[in-house]
Amino acid sequence: MKAAIYATFITLALSSVGAQANPNKDNHGQHQGKKVGHKKHKHHDYNSLSKKEKKQLLRAGWTPPGKNKRYHTGDILEVDIYKRGRVVERSRNNGTVSIEIDRKIIHLVHDTREILSILSR
Repeated sequence: MKAAIYATFITLALSSVGAQANPNKDNHGQHQGKKVGHKKHKHHDYNSLSKKEKKQLLRAGWTPPGKNKRYHTGDILEVDIYKRGRVVERSRNNGTVSIEIDRKIIHLVHDTREILSILSR
């Protein structure tokens, strides 16, 4: 009895699975709704940076245009932005640090990352 049930189950499973070909892929040389003519070439932007150069700039603290964030006194600086910044001055007496981000010097508390002041260059 179990063998008959298994056999019917396998037969139904195999019959329900069929090869479904995409009709657009199988046009056999005929252009169905496509314009025949010159292929478009990719235009290279030679002024763009390579991935390695972009990564180096991001690590150095540069952000792409439009991605700059507005910082205000009293805000908490995000961890990834804090790590990306370059330390300019560190004061061990009162626990403050000055970092450079996006051509701005930000003076903040080291432990809480609370912004104390912002200087533009």
